[in-house]
Parts: sequence; C-alpha cells; structure tokens
Amino acid sequence: MTDNVVALPERFRHEQPGYFLLADLPQRPSIAEHSLSTGWWELDQIFKIYEGQLTIVTGLAGSGKSTLLLNLVANIFEQHDIRSFLYVPENEAHLRDKMRGIWGDRPDFDNLAFNCFVQSAVPDQWDQRPRTLLWVLEKARLAIDEDECGLILIDPWNELERAKPKDQLLSDYIGECLMLTKQFCRTQSCMVIIVAHPTKAGVEQGKTPGLADIEGSMNWFNKCDNGLIVVREADKNSTKVISAKVREHGAGKRGAAWFHVDEATGLFRPQHGAVTT
Repeated sequence: MTDNVVALPERFRHEQPGYFLLADLPQRPSIAEHSLSTGWWELDQIFKIYEGQLTIVTGLAGSGKSTLLLNLVANIFEQHDIRSFLYVPENEAHLRDKMRGIWGDRPDFDNLAFNCFVQSAVPDQWDQRPRTLLWVLEKARLAIDEDECGLILIDPWNELERAKPKDQLLSDYIGECLMLTKQFCRTQSCMVIIVAHPTKAGVEQGKTPGLADIEGSMNWFNKCDNGLIVVREADKNSTKVISAKVREHGAGKRGAAWFHVDEATGLFRPQHGAVTT
C-alpha cells in the first residue's frame, strides 16, 4: 500500500466504505437516555431535545412561535450550557431586548448574551450572496466549529431565498432542503429548529394548522423528527404548544402543554401540571 492511500477500517466489508456486517454496524445511543429537558416539566412530557434532531414549528401569525423558541434558547443555555446560533431576520433589530425580557429575574444576563450567536440577515458589501439555506448552514457550521454552538434556530423559513431550479417542483425542493438539514444535524451533532408558516388556505379555514398545512410540501411533516404547533388561546395570555409528531422514542409524545405568557416581556411560564398526552 502506497503512502497516499488511506487504509480502510477493518469493519468495512470487502473494502467498501459504509458496507457493514450487522454485528459491526455503528449504533446511535438511546434517545431516551440522552434527550435533554427543555427547562419546563410540562413541555418535557411531550417534547425533549437531543443531538441530531430536526424540529419544525408552525402556527398562525402572532401565535408566539418565535417567542416560545427564544424562551427555549434561554432555558437550554441555563440548564445545559448549550450555546445557540440564531438566524432570525424578523426579530433581529430588537433581539437583545427581547432576550433580556425573557431572561427575566434570572441572574447574569450577560452570560447568556455572550453565549448566544446571531447571523445578521442585513446585506453588506462583503457578502452579497443570496440568503439561501446553504448560506445559513455555512454560517451555522462556523458557529459550531468556532463557537461550539449546539442549537441552530432558523426563523422563519420564508425569509430564506429559494435556490430552486425552474423545472423543479416546490415540494421536491423543500424535501431536498430538509434532507440536507437532517444530514447537517447528524454530521454536526447539533439540533436544528425551523419555523415555517402554514398556507393561507389553512389559515382562512379558521382551524388550528397542522404540520401538513405548512406551505409548499407534505415533506414538512414527513421529514421532521419532532413537530410543534403553537396556538394562542382566546384570552391571549395563554398559549398551547401541541406536539404533533415524535419520531424517536424518548423524545416526547403526542399531546399538548399550556403556558401563561407575560405580554410585556414575552416570558413563558408553564401552567402548573397543564399537559395532556
């Protein structure tokens, strides 16, 4: 064997990379043993986080999707020291103040502020490339490698520019994007959360939108590991979070949890014991 030839591991059959005996096939650790708390007991009963997880979040405009997820960012840093990378164009201009309100009376907000990383969506003279999914994942890869981020939040999907070929169906394009994102989750050992809006038709029907109602493709439902739906209740200070899909045992159950929301600060507080599974 010459010096410039890489020796294949002995576990590969017939020198074919990725071809295993079942006895040698690498296995992922149990999700149930390695999933992490969201910081809320009630939500933990229906949704937990873990490395390699792709979560899709949907809900009507104004339902509190973004605010819920910013609460989650704060919680998992406080609970697990997990740093986050945020691409949140709609909240970017006031993000620090929002996070300060959500942090509330917890001590040392600066500790969160210096461990949460944001990719601005504002174009500049140094980088005029389209803000596509690939562009965001490239920035996220840097955040993982250089700043040790473990959670990637993209909010919302419709702020990304499409790189769809003219002859490709939108559903197929979304499917490819989600497969790419899942591969990114697995290879980078991170969690990715994407916020995606329901179709106008689903909104006009006046019903709670489902994962199948997200604009563009059933792949939003098919490809995600976990799917959450956020619903603002009639009193507007109460929000329901529905777990609509759980792929992995140990990462939650189908069900719902209820939260009180402070309108002034955006702080989510679970309604004690308010969860159904």
